Amino acid sequence: MSRAVGSAGHVYAFEPIPFTARTFRKVAKRLGFTRNVRLFEAGCGEKAEEIEFTVPVMDSGAISAGLVHMGRNDARPGKEIHARFDKTKTIRAQVVAIDEVLPDIERLTLLKCDIEGADLFAMRGAARTIERHKPVVVIEITAWFLEGFGLKVSDVTDFFDAFGYGCYHFDDDGRLTPASKDTIVEDNWVFVHPDRHDRLAPAFATRKD
Repeated sequence: MSRAVGSAGHVYAFEPIPFTARTFRKVAKRLGFTRNVRLFEAGCGEKAEEIEFTVPVMDSGAISAGLVHMGRNDARPGKEIHARFDKTKTIRAQVVAIDEVLPDIERLTLLKCDIEGADLFAMRGAARTIERHKPVVVIEITAWFLEGFGLKVSDVTDFFDAFGYGCYHFDDDGRLTPASKDTIVEDNWVFVHPDRHDRLAPAFATRKD
């Protein structure tokens, strides 16, 4: 992303877990991405607050930050698939709303979100930003994680429907193809506003590189 936006653009990253944030900074420095990448040491939600994250702990004692969760993802069927560790650690961290943190951003072209079922909260906290800039949104949708927050797949699709977005998925040929809430399974999904179709024309028409 740093290379894609070039010297005139910026990448804004959000990471609430201190261990992962420190790792991010080291990687960014080593690869020379600090010039146009800004890290906010906070998660994204509907509003600014401090919340608890449950972090799985591996047998080695190291945390598995990629499986962090906040919903009821421990005592429901599916734990053996999605929450694979018996030991956990609780971390308190800050959450912010994108609308409040980036109110004056001049142009936003892409939002990428994968936060284990809490993605809709982050999108709600960015509603004004989405309405204003109509960025392409790549978001993970997993019904099991959503259920941990009392949400359904339709809650996510309805949110984007309200802004006039269409839902798409990369098919086996690498083309963006239309999807609906009835066809969504666990995966990353792409929401595109009609105003951005021209910009993404190659993705709709040609194989993904």
